[in-house]
Amino acid sequence: MTDTEQAHTLKSGSTLDSYQIQQVLGVGGFGITYKAHDLNLDCLVAIKEYFPSQLAARATDGQHIRPRSTADQAAYEFGLQRFMDEARLLAKFSDMNIVRVRRFFEGNGTAYIIMDYEEGLPLSRYLMRCKTLSEDEVNMVFQPILSGLRAVHATNFLHRDIKPPNIYLRTGGTPVLLDFGAARQAVNNKGREVTNLGTHFYAPYEQFTTTEQQGPWTDIYGLGATLYHCLTGRVPPSSLDRMSAAHANRQDPMIPAVHACKGRYSEDLLACADWMLQLRAENRPQSTEELIDIFANTGGSQVTATIISKNDVDWSAELIRQAEQHLAKYVGPLAGMLVKQTMSKVHTVEQLYHALARHIDNTIARDQFLKEVNVDASITSTLNRRNHATTAPLAAPNSGPKTAVMPRQIDPALSEKLVQQLAYHIGPMSRLLVRQVVEANYDLEQIIDILSRELPSEMERERFRKAFNL
Repeated sequence: MTDTEQAHTLKSGSTLDSYQIQQVLGVGGFGITYKAHDLNLDCLVAIKEYFPSQLAARATDGQHIRPRSTADQAAYEFGLQRFMDEARLLAKFSDMNIVRVRRFFEGNGTAYIIMDYEEGLPLSRYLMRCKTLSEDEVNMVFQPILSGLRAVHATNFLHRDIKPPNIYLRTGGTPVLLDFGAARQAVNNKGREVTNLGTHFYAPYEQFTTTEQQGPWTDIYGLGATLYHCLTGRVPPSSLDRMSAAHANRQDPMIPAVHACKGRYSEDLLACADWMLQLRAENRPQSTEELIDIFANTGGSQVTATIISKNDVDWSAELIRQAEQHLAKYVGPLAGMLVKQTMSKVHTVEQLYHALARHIDNTIARDQFLKEVNVDASITSTLNRRNHATTAPLAAPNSGPKTAVMPRQIDPALSEKLVQQLAYHIGPMSRLLVRQVVEANYDLEQIIDILSRELPSEMERERFRKAFNL
């Protein structure tokens, strides 16, 4: 959370109705979520506050929210009504796989949704450190989410924003589907009545148009894109880029799961992921019923618990922010990318900071960085990642920079070719970017995927990939 975002949130210790705010859990473009204590029931709750930061500002009393101008009034009120619609929708459900709403109310010029507070972490942050899920873990996550999605579709609603951040992994329990802010009733399945952009890489093509019909198959694409991320360790290409390639008779930029993950998962599961990600809506499963049996037969475990154990500790949003903030002083805008890459390879906060220090070339600056972050290293304890990636021994805090061991396929000549090809598109920043991903010990396919995301258009990304026969 940035200093600007922090200035616009409710303060820790302040009260809202019968709830005492404890901390900020997340800040989005249209709302802020808090952890709070219910003073009447003596229990923890999560509170979602409507706060579209582009349209509104918090008053000097620290509570009230008002549109920034009269020109923003209509848009602010429209969004407020949508926020209340979300609350009313969630209040209809009692399914354990859908976030449970206790109450909702308006006040202070805005509105609030009071939800059950769950210990755990979003699937997106779990993937930051584990990269992929095992087939058993896929079963544990996706079978319950499909059950919850079936309940949503049974009421003729669509979620329309399914992605890893919106799947929450409870500690010692089942996963839960969050954030129905984009949900809308599919009235007669008329696309123009339910069009919403969703989230770019997880949204199907019909969510970018006003002519295509939306339905359960729309959510199934989002769930398929999430599954693809869990299997391959990377997000799929945008459906817009994929459709553009199809119209131009070019190869689909998405590598099918049956090829990308061959030998690591069952053929049925990989084929299912590709089926869910079909570009044309009519070629996808038309309902969750077509998928539930497939997921029930994946893996070897009964669905009795989430993949999160009580020993797992979250890479909290605050920890991520602090790590990026400290590192940015020395490496600039690359800090965010480096932190997220490094988190998947280490077990403790101390190891995280020592690994990040390797990216600072100057010895004095590196020592200064480690002194600055020393106080932050106690934020959380050892992370239990069980049998996921192994971690190479880390440098001692005061050791000099190590020479990275390149994977055999990334020799110096190939590394230089990467720099030259990338420089054609983005200039001198290319050498630093290539060095960072090569030192992270990714294979060539992963490196091409990471670097191509820095390019602004699909045409440039495809040209870059073709230079390496990918």
